[in-house]
Amino acid sequence: PDQVLYSSDYFQQLYDLAVDLTRRGLAYVCHCTGEQIHEQRGGDNKGERFSCEHRDRPIAESLEEFQKMKEGRYAANEAVLRMKMDMQDGNPQMWDLIAYRILYASHHRTGTQWCIYPTYDFTHCLCDSFENITHSLCTREFTQSRQSYYWLCDALEVYKPVQWEYGRLSVTNTLLSKRKLLKLREAGFITALDDPRLYTIPALRRRGVPPQAINAFVRELGVSTSSPIISVERLENHIRDCLNEIAPRVMAAIDPVRIVLTNLPEDHLEMIELPYKPRDESFGSHKVPFTRELYIDSSDFREVDSPDYYRLAPNKSVGLQGLAHPITCTEIRRNSDGSIAEIVCRYENEGKQPKPKTFIQWIAHCPKLGSPVRLDEVRIYNPLFKHANPYDETVAPGGWLSDVDPDSLQVHKNAIVEVGLWDLITKFAATEAGKEDLAKGCFENIRFQFMRMGYFTLDKDSVLTAAAAAVANKGDDVKLVVNRIVTLKEDSKK
Repeated sequence: PDQVLYSSDYFQQLYDLAVDLTRRGLAYVCHCTGEQIHEQRGGDNKGERFSCEHRDRPIAESLEEFQKMKEGRYAANEAVLRMKMDMQDGNPQMWDLIAYRILYASHHRTGTQWCIYPTYDFTHCLCDSFENITHSLCTREFTQSRQSYYWLCDALEVYKPVQWEYGRLSVTNTLLSKRKLLKLREAGFITALDDPRLYTIPALRRRGVPPQAINAFVRELGVSTSSPIISVERLENHIRDCLNEIAPRVMAAIDPVRIVLTNLPEDHLEMIELPYKPRDESFGSHKVPFTRELYIDSSDFREVDSPDYYRLAPNKSVGLQGLAHPITCTEIRRNSDGSIAEIVCRYENEGKQPKPKTFIQWIAHCPKLGSPVRLDEVRIYNPLFKHANPYDETVAPGGWLSDVDPDSLQVHKNAIVEVGLWDLITKFAATEAGKEDLAKGCFENIRFQFMRMGYFTLDKDSVLTAAAAAVANKGDDVKLVVNRIVTLKEDSKK
């Protein structure tokens, strides 16, 4: 933004206007308790409304009492400044709203300079007026506030912006209420309001969602006074469409399994050139080593084959991305606990082989060339709530907090990726924007696709300096934490 402004920037102006409003006979100091004010407004039974005994006190007396409030001569809640509106109006927002309260607390921007503070009802329209706002946009729950918004501007004869209300956007499998988000944090379900499982702007940024995708999503929905609940899949589709255009592809294994190609010599080394995006030369290419030992993701191997499964299985061949020949599984070697230690394969580089039905990603074991790149964490984010509408008591009878999915975050600590990732990071660090982002610890603009797995980005918990990125150094002082932005839409059986 061009400027970041705060209501506290205008505390003196707001105070001066409160005095002006009192001088006009349109505000008064009230000493009623909160319970008494509630009764004046009809109480729990919504009975007859009546004015406070202080409402018609002399203007000079209210000015004197307001000065005492400012000087700290009253305790908190002993006095408030109320606007003299219309207690008989049908709109509760006209029932002599409070303009100023006493609060003895240090303000995060003004310290202890003030002990009286303006309320939202007093501040909102006046700050909009100060800043020459043309239209104040708010959700429908503020419809009744429009009348009091206009009343105060007219009462003080200041510039009056237009208030427009629109329907609140709700997305399935999440919630957007700030109060409920704070409850999630207090209950320990999230650690911060930028938790990537949330749909706050900071959370979406941290997850790596491009701003273009959010804009396209909102543009598609438009603005209306209805309050729709939109499937999160519509947003995810926009995210995929955007990332498909901007994210380079690299090979990764979140749960790696070792492959040994027994018919290749132990010192076998080829450099394979791979495009960052197939069929789009503008993304460029990079080279990765191909050796006798390599890794694939465990999801690309099954011990029991089936006709509709096209990846690696015993006595079955599969292609490797970027390589001319497939591999065939010939043996499974196990650890003492029965888990797979390594998969023995044959590289089918002799004779003519049928074209594989699918190709899988792989990462070479070649420490001298920095392969594989080991990731400290891969964080897989799933919907925070189990059901589309966590407020629905038929699916969450224990309340919305009971619908939180304890498995919505999965952390993998053994993931590896090919050396092309370092090439991407190095190129990013070479740009002025990249240097600025790395200096600030902002990594969400480093986005990439793990082939056939999803789109990912570096999380802010990563530790990566521009100097380390420039030399592709995955040393002890570098920490790579990766967030999944969104899944791919593919047939998982292929």
